[in-house]
Amino acid sequence: MASRLMVPGLALALFGCIALLWIPVPSPTILLKAFYDFCHVPLFGGVAIILLYLARQLGEPRGWSVGSQYGMAFVGAVVLGALTEGIQFFSSTRFAEWSDLLLDALGAVSALGCFMTYDPNLTGRVATWRVAPRKQLVHAGVGLLVVVALSPVLVWTYAYWDRAARFPSLVQFSSAWEMMFVKGRDSAVQIVAPPLGWGKPRVDTVGHVVFYTNHYPGIRLEEPYPDWRGFSRFHFEVYSELPGVQSLVIGIHDAQHTNDYADRFNQVITISPGLNHIHIPLGDIRHAPVGRELDLAAIKNVRLFAINPPEKFSLYVDNFRLE
Repeated sequence: MASRLMVPGLALALFGCIALLWIPVPSPTILLKAFYDFCHVPLFGGVAIILLYLARQLGEPRGWSVGSQYGMAFVGAVVLGALTEGIQFFSSTRFAEWSDLLLDALGAVSALGCFMTYDPNLTGRVATWRVAPRKQLVHAGVGLLVVVALSPVLVWTYAYWDRAARFPSLVQFSSAWEMMFVKGRDSAVQIVAPPLGWGKPRVDTVGHVVFYTNHYPGIRLEEPYPDWRGFSRFHFEVYSELPGVQSLVIGIHDAQHTNDYADRFNQVITISPGLNHIHIPLGDIRHAPVGRELDLAAIKNVRLFAINPPEKFSLYVDNFRLE
C-alpha cells in the first residue's frame, strides 16, 4: 500500500515545490529579489531529489541503472525550470530570466551531488565517491557552488549597509557601491573628476551624465534610503558647461506609486551655465500626488531626466542629499 502511494505522493510534493514559484510578492526590493533568485537553488535541489525518487520508483522495476536515474532527475529538473521560465513570458507580473534557469540547474547539480555521497545504491567504482577524500571533495564543490549562487545576496546586503551608512547623503558619486543604485536610461553615467569651473578639488569625484536624443533620457536613483521624515528639503547640484539654459525634470515617487503622472512629484528645473544648487522642500514632495500624500517613509525612486532633447548633451551632478 505504501509503495503504491509513493509515486502520487512524490508527484504531489513536486507540484507543491513548483507552485512556490508563483506565490505573489508585493513590491520586492532589489535585495529581496536577489534572495528570491537564490531560493531557486534549494527549491530545484528539492525538485531534483523528488525526481530522483520518482525515477527509482518507476525505473528500478524496469532495470534502469543508478546513473540513468540521476541523469533523468537532473534533466527533469532543468526541463521543469525551463517550463516555469517559459510560462512567465505570458505573465504581466513576472519575468523570465536565463539566470533563474542557471540557478535551477545549479541547485539540481548541488543536491544530486551531495545526495550521491550518501547513496547506498551506488556500487562498484562510483561507490568511492561515498568515502574520503572524494566525498569531502564533492561537499567542497557543492559548497562553492552555493556560495557563488548566494554572492549577489551578500553583495547587495553590503550595498544596503553602505547606503544606510551614507545617509542623509543619497549619492555622492564616490564609490562603486553607491553606483549600484544609480541607473541610466537612454543615457550614460560615470564617476569622473569635477570640471575645473566647479571649484571642487581635483581629487573629488562627481557624476557625468550624457543625455542621448530620445523621449526621456536621464538617470534614476533606484531605492534611495527610503525614510525621508525629519528633514526639510531635498538638495542636489548640477554643473553645466552648455552655452545656454537646459530644462530637466525631477521626479520622485514612493512605494505606493501607481505609475500615473499625477501620482508622484514632478518639477521642471532650469539649469543655467555654471553651478546650480537645487533645493526642493519636502513639503512640496509630500503634497504632490493628486488625492493623497506621498509617503516620505517609503521613497522608492528619484529620477532626473530631459524630455525629447533635440541633440545629445551632458551635465555634471553631485551631492544628492537631504537637509
